[in-house]
Amino acid sequence: MALVDFNKVKQLFGDSPETADADLFREMFVLVMARATDADAYTHPVEIAVVQGVIGEELGEELSETEIRTAALSKVYESAPLQKILGNAASKMSVAQRQTILRGLVKVMHADDRISSREAEFFNMVVAALGLTPADAAGLVTE
Repeated sequence: MALVDFNKVKQLFGDSPETADADLFREMFVLVMARATDADAYTHPVEIAVVQGVIGEELGEELSETEIRTAALSKVYESAPLQKILGNAASKMSVAQRQTILRGLVKVMHADDRISSREAEFFNMVVAALGLTPADAAGLVTE
């Protein structure tokens, strides 16, 4: 299954899985990382390389620059905005999976050594859409 086909994401608006789904997590991870490169209206070349590295580290997959750019502008956004896609997917992912998405996102956002206000807004939207608390987002563990 190609990570940029987003078959599991498409299922969110049809027959969706009932429990945590590793493939859905992988697709959401790619969607968020790819979309982050477009969050501030300028895709710095180093951001693409960092996305490739983060996807490689977390998912063990290699994506080309073209695949990442295609994912950033995927037709999946025609069915719903990323915020809605994340909201629908959140309950089907564990807190650890959602935190992994945020850790990857932070790495991508720091790629060009500056974080714009639009990138900060994007981060906040992802945190809220994933249904995470500030403690979850910070990686704090509560018992």
